[in-house]
Amino acid sequence: MSLEYLGEKVFLDEIRAAGRIWVLRGAHKNIHAAEIEDGYSLPVWSSQDKAAQFLKIARLIGQAYAPEAVPLEVFIQAWLSDRRMAIRELQLNPDGKTSRVLIVSREEFLAAQGMQPPSNLV
Repeated sequence: MSLEYLGEKVFLDEIRAAGRIWVLRGAHKNIHAAEIEDGYSLPVWSSQDKAAQFLKIARLIGQAYAPEAVPLEVFIQAWLSDRRMAIRELQLNPDGKTSRVLIVSREEFLAAQGMQPPSNLV
């Protein structure tokens, strides 16, 4: 079993148990994400502490960001299905202490939750 697989499994178990996923939200209600070719790559964490730890080591330019919890059901049903948000992949940061991430597609994330992609995005 690879370290990447174990990191992803622990991350998914943690968010399922907590019922939420953590993102970084800016002062203007924007969300920290990386633009990719056909949408956005969204960094996410399994706890407030891990997101806050990442902020300590990150060198984000511009406005200040703060960890914000999003209920897992809302994240899946509203965020991942919203075409305007265009979230194509997630950057799982299992420990928050490093900039190293595991990249999973929206479809892989939904499959890990036992769900199919919303029909309007297939």
